[in-house]
Amino acid sequence: MTWRVGIDIGGTFTDVVAIDEETGRRVYEKVPSTPWDPSESFANGLGGLTEHGVSANDTAMVMHGTTVATNAILESKYSEAGLIVAHGHREVLECARQTVPGGFGNIAYWEKPPRVVPLELVREVKGRMAHTGNEMAPLDSDSVRAVAEEFKSMGIEAVAVSLLNSYRNPAHEEAVRAIFAEVYPDCYLTLSSELSREYREYERTLSTCLNTALMPALTRYVKQLSGAIEKSGGTSELFVMQSNGGLVPDADIATQPIKAVLSGPAAGVLAACAFGRVADEPDLITLDMGGTSTDICLIENGRPHMLAEGKIEHYNIKTPMVDITTLGAGGGSIASIVGDDSLRVGPQSAGASPGPAAYGKGGTEATVTDAHVVLGRIPEATLGDGSITVDRDAARQAIAQNIADKLGVSPEEAALGILRLASENMARGISLTSVARGRDPRRFTLFPFGGAGGLHACRCAEIMQTAKVLVPLAPGLACAEGLLMTDLRTDAVYTYVRREDAVELAELQQAYRSIAEEALTAARRDGVDQQRIGVETFLDFRYSSQAYEIRVQVDSHFDGDPHELTEQAWQKAIEQFHDAHERTYGYSYKGQDPVEIVALAAAGIGELRRPPINEVTPRNTTWGDANLGDTQVFFESKAGHQGGWVSTPVYPRDALPVGVSTSGPAIVVQEDSTFVLEPGWSMTVDKNGQILATRD
Repeated sequence: MTWRVGIDIGGTFTDVVAIDEETGRRVYEKVPSTPWDPSESFANGLGGLTEHGVSANDTAMVMHGTTVATNAILESKYSEAGLIVAHGHREVLECARQTVPGGFGNIAYWEKPPRVVPLELVREVKGRMAHTGNEMAPLDSDSVRAVAEEFKSMGIEAVAVSLLNSYRNPAHEEAVRAIFAEVYPDCYLTLSSELSREYREYERTLSTCLNTALMPALTRYVKQLSGAIEKSGGTSELFVMQSNGGLVPDADIATQPIKAVLSGPAAGVLAACAFGRVADEPDLITLDMGGTSTDICLIENGRPHMLAEGKIEHYNIKTPMVDITTLGAGGGSIASIVGDDSLRVGPQSAGASPGPAAYGKGGTEATVTDAHVVLGRIPEATLGDGSITVDRDAARQAIAQNIADKLGVSPEEAALGILRLASENMARGISLTSVARGRDPRRFTLFPFGGAGGLHACRCAEIMQTAKVLVPLAPGLACAEGLLMTDLRTDAVYTYVRREDAVELAELQQAYRSIAEEALTAARRDGVDQQRIGVETFLDFRYSSQAYEIRVQVDSHFDGDPHELTEQAWQKAIEQFHDAHERTYGYSYKGQDPVEIVALAAAGIGELRRPPINEVTPRNTTWGDANLGDTQVFFESKAGHQGGWVSTPVYPRDALPVGVSTSGPAIVVQEDSTFVLEPGWSMTVDKNGQILATRD
């Protein structure tokens, strides 16, 4: 047997999935995360597979999703870094952009993002490239050498280099690297021209600074992971998920960690695409709710929406990524009373240690999980890896002391308020992901996963008027499983700003072929069979009066060779842009405002063999046979259903009958998650073991 292993480290649990590449057999493992040293839970999860008969010697590939880069940015816990810029551009991070989030009405209250590199560590060097790529003034090598020696003497271990117009001609930045290699070879160095070949100096510089500041920690981290694999006796290759939904060798993430800021969440989205495909549900809205946060993504026609530029916390990052909205609301989110008796949920989290009060590990704060336990929505059983037993009395005490007593209500009413607020916050995130992008959420199916996604799915669907909910077979392990359902991917971008009427097709075709070949070259180096190497190409367009663009796909093929951009394909891409603008914003300027091309992009893809999603063995059982027994659950009142305590059947996930419908309320339990079927809903199990719930 040859195994492929996916390991996703979350804020509370580390999820491990191993798949036999030949048979599709899956083995699951779940261990507590170790936030103080994520590589420890990685090693624990890998070691736990041996109890299931998965040998390290039989493991060909280990795929990993990580939040190390994300958390470092969110918590501002990264290395001190220096920055080298062109003469006269020392305050590039202060200048930033003239836009103000929420409009200029907020200008009196808005604070610009905190500097990644303090002003006192920014150094200017003389030399200048024109926007055409021609050298206007030679690089002052002596000043670069002096800066390198200064940073070395100061003990600054990481340095970012972002020179003006280097996206067009990187010669000066490459000369800086050559000097550093001579003077300060141990320095972690990032060239903006290698990270992003796009214009917009502020975003390129900011991304380069963040990447540089993350390099020391991520380099050490991937070395620890490789060491854990070797210690287990394995020789498998380690690949890391990127924010764009593709894998790269671990060495690539060590040098460009900024590309992994949405590593874990992107894997879950890829799993949703695969599971939606076999369920004939190509249009999904994912709801990935873990212990610390909730990630939401829109999938249309089986593909997730992508961004050419993403945002993490306060920072705009110049790297392709899956379009994911992240909310500070998870199962461990802490509920508190603020101001004038106002209830707030999150963004603070109880995390893995001590965790919610219901975990019985010393937690005393009231959390979303505790609210579910108080209302009977999580039965008194074990959670996660089986080491956590639900303590209902501790959960009730935490809700009473922190919330109910202060508001003068019962613990049940307080718990219901916590869940109502958490669900409303998630519904707002769903709206930002769908309505704000010109999509009607009512025509999509909600896809909940993560340990807590199934607890809120029906309620969120009701708020957004979504008619269907699709729950995968192992929702708490979907991100780890998604790591095994994606391909190797390397992105390349080239700035090319022309108005439609000024484009010379021959010049555009040359640039198009060049960027496609660059992406293909990157894909070939990873040892994938030639017939499994492909390229996807894109063009970024905008109207000439606009500042930002929309990306449209031009081509996708797997014959290992870049195709030509024909006149017909060029005109079709322009029409696609008009349609995309109309679909997203409700209008287009077709025939009114000239179209402008801004950039060409390509993704080199090394297609990996997809492990099969097996059908479950049909069970000759009924819902009555599967019932573990009824339990009392507190539900909110709504049209047609009286609220309060309701006798509710509890079903084990592995005993559900296939193809037979049942009505809510009901609770489906499994080791990695719980699904609550609200009153007014029905559910059935499909051939792959997925639950399809529909509103009555």
